[in-house]
Amino acid sequence: MGRLPLRGGRHGRQARRQGAGQRAAGALGRSTRKRRVSAASALFRAPEPLDAARHGTLRIAPLRDYSIASRLHAVFVAATEIPEAALEYPVVFVQAGDLDADGRPAVSPVALLGLEAGENLFVEGTRWKAAYVPAFVRRYPFVSSSSGPMIDVAWSGLSPVEGEPLFDAQGRPTPVLEQALEFLGRFDAEARRTRGFCRRLVELDLLQPMQADATLPDGQRITVEGFRVIDEEKLRNLPDAVVLELHRSGMLMLAHLHRASLVRMRQLIEMKARRVQPGASQPDGANDGSTG
Repeated sequence: MGRLPLRGGRHGRQARRQGAGQRAAGALGRSTRKRRVSAASALFRAPEPLDAARHGTLRIAPLRDYSIASRLHAVFVAATEIPEAALEYPVVFVQAGDLDADGRPAVSPVALLGLEAGENLFVEGTRWKAAYVPAFVRRYPFVSSSSGPMIDVAWSGLSPVEGEPLFDAQGRPTPVLEQALEFLGRFDAEARRTRGFCRRLVELDLLQPMQADATLPDGQRITVEGFRVIDEEKLRNLPDAVVLELHRSGMLMLAHLHRASLVRMRQLIEMKARRVQPGASQPDGANDGSTG
């Protein structure tokens, strides 16, 4: 298994100095805390099949309160999102469900948002502290199921009083709902295409298990495991015909963007360090719901 040290910036240098036998007294003897990356969603609490008879009086407000995603430490990103997501998040691959029809592990790309379960370092209060919000979150409160679209009725942005109506007086979807369902349909279509991209990576045996090690300024050590990355050497040694195939399909570009995004691991440890050191400066740029 490969190892990826989470270092970078002032906090990373402090962590390295303390790690060389000069840790704070309160941190002496602390063991490494291990965390696994999981794509399980902590977003939807009470989804119900969307139904005009049941939800005909509901109105919906724009999604501006991102506290609903404060417990997401990893979130699915479609292949088409990787060019934007890779600019702000580490994009890695995790196992998604059981083995596929060929007995290979099914994997999905995710954006890492935190270093441990239940922690989203990009959410502060109601704000999302990055310019790009993954579509997995932006589709909320809607989600697809085998029986059709569903809506999370536990969301505070739904009410019979404020916002835009979901259905008109005849029980037909309003333009607001039609737009939301169209976005949901595009999201689902891109998710299906992304499975093809991931399947090809598995077929070519390009993914290797990786773990990331971090030492916080207080001496606390964290190991993040359970994710995979593209093996750079295997990618470089692919036959020319396969490289051409990946290039023409756009997969080669996505592979390189994924690899480049791993430097964002440094950002995660710095954001985590600021969480354990209240009063430290926050990174510039945030999404308050007006964009994304």
